[in-house]
Amino acid sequence: MKLYLKYYYRAPGSVDDSLHHLDVPLETFVVLALYRYLEINPSNVVVHFVQCKATSNVLRVVVPRSTIRGDQSVNFIDATNTVPNDEHPALFCQLPSISIERINTIVSGLCGVCRRLTKEHIATVSATSEGLLGFKGNTLVAPADASLWTKFCEVDIIRCVEDLLTLEPVASSLPHELGQFESHLLQPLKSHNIYKLINLVNNVRISSDEEHQKLVGVDQRFDFHANHKFAEGYEKTLADLILFICFDVIERRLSKDFFRKKFPNTMEWLERVDKDDDGQLKRVCNEVMPHWDGQPSPLPWSSLAELQITIPKEFSLYKSDTKKLNLKGDQILTTNQAEVVDILRKVSRIPTDIGSTENDWEANLFSWDTVPMDARPEGGKLPPARILRKRHQLESLVNEVMQLANNGSIIVDFCSGTGHLGILLAYLLPGCTIYLLENKEESQQRAMERVERLALRNVVFFQCNLDYFTARFDIGVSLHACGVATDIVLEKCFAQRAHFVSCPCCYGKLYNLEQVTYPRSSLFQRSELLLREYFCIAHCADQTHDLASDRTNVAKAHQGFYCMDVIDRDRALRAEELGYVVLRKRLKDETCTPKNRLLVGIYGGGI
Repeated sequence: MKLYLKYYYRAPGSVDDSLHHLDVPLETFVVLALYRYLEINPSNVVVHFVQCKATSNVLRVVVPRSTIRGDQSVNFIDATNTVPNDEHPALFCQLPSISIERINTIVSGLCGVCRRLTKEHIATVSATSEGLLGFKGNTLVAPADASLWTKFCEVDIIRCVEDLLTLEPVASSLPHELGQFESHLLQPLKSHNIYKLINLVNNVRISSDEEHQKLVGVDQRFDFHANHKFAEGYEKTLADLILFICFDVIERRLSKDFFRKKFPNTMEWLERVDKDDDGQLKRVCNEVMPHWDGQPSPLPWSSLAELQITIPKEFSLYKSDTKKLNLKGDQILTTNQAEVVDILRKVSRIPTDIGSTENDWEANLFSWDTVPMDARPEGGKLPPARILRKRHQLESLVNEVMQLANNGSIIVDFCSGTGHLGILLAYLLPGCTIYLLENKEESQQRAMERVERLALRNVVFFQCNLDYFTARFDIGVSLHACGVATDIVLEKCFAQRAHFVSCPCCYGKLYNLEQVTYPRSSLFQRSELLLREYFCIAHCADQTHDLASDRTNVAKAHQGFYCMDVIDRDRALRAEELGYVVLRKRLKDETCTPKNRLLVGIYGGGI
């Protein structure tokens, strides 16, 4: 494996030639400290430092040459110059990243990289450390857009530390993430196997809350507050390691005395983590970023005393993030039919055509009879009732891609799941390279097994969020990328001037992001539609039910199909503004899914 880390500057002429002094971002410090702490064998995971332009806060770290790669020099890459992507997979996505050559996989994102390092540690150094990955190995396995825990460890705490590093003495408040974590530690413990844990800790035999309440002695009862010892619960996990490394920087900036006074539960947690390994992680943090280097410098006590601190009463990272829409004022969407009719009248006054056409191809450009099992939907272990519908969905997209692709084309299957679309394309287009991009580790593992059985050599896996992917490609495809993910995919295609074949899904889950805002096109932005009304149309677009069912409101379903066409027309206009010719089609068998619209974008109008 190759580990790629970002750095900004390497100090010349070090006093000690056995050391490298580097200016790095926080994520690099976290991964370096974990790499050292887990005693990763440098022969198994080779570290490459990629020089990038400084765009964020800088930490000065010390990297012993011998620690990273035996007696050899540390590997340095200058990403500020043009470097062929095929030589350095690190440039395919945001750093930190890990390239695993034996399975043709690239993992990007702080939590994904840290999980891989932990797995390497468990496999080669200490199988007893398996608990670091939590119950059934699920610690930080969910992507940041689906898990509060992963988001907190990968996004929120990183932003918190960066804000603290630039905090001026005249600032009025501390980052709210500090109060959130303090509040989380105050919450009662939650665990998937809670009764097994209670029995183990309290030496009892119960299997229900009722039995727990009937325990005679109070000391026999499980103290859910006191036993919330570590970040995720009773046992230390990888989440504790990542957060501890970040809090080591925070503590240097705010001081231990301040923490003990203002964040007592966080301080107790820090001391428990520190004590659990006899201070080893703390020592590693100090070795990687020595205190004598003078960074980060502590804020004066007089300034700290004036800072406002907010600790929410009931904040918990145990809760799942169920937010689907990000409307101003958290307005609740309604589908009052009279209101919808008024909104659609506004749409009718937008000077553009709205609609979609039937697919114009008569026969598949491939034969299912020649496709091996693992490249068919059956190979993905779908229920029998879904196999035929999935075939029809795949046929529509594959036929479009086969007409766009040339020998040597790079095709990205965004949100690839278990690989139904991407694997079929890889088999049918052996002269093309197929990237399967998926942020769910378990789904991608299933796809890997199928690719291995098929012995395909033209597939590269990317385990990362859409935001982290930066590689060059020629065609982007997505089958039912959920909600705003479809528009993120389209933006990735726009950035590369790549053709796209996209079947959207979950229109009702659209909401504004920093990189994607609605409406998408200039024409829709200039229209009478309010933002809330636009999202109301998107909400109605999800009311497309099976027309063959007796329970379906046919009129509302047809209205839903029209609303899908409205949103997709806005998307198509956005692409047309950027030089695309966009075909708005429907899947060949329109009954194979209620979300049966298809956008085909050809950059420059031809191939």
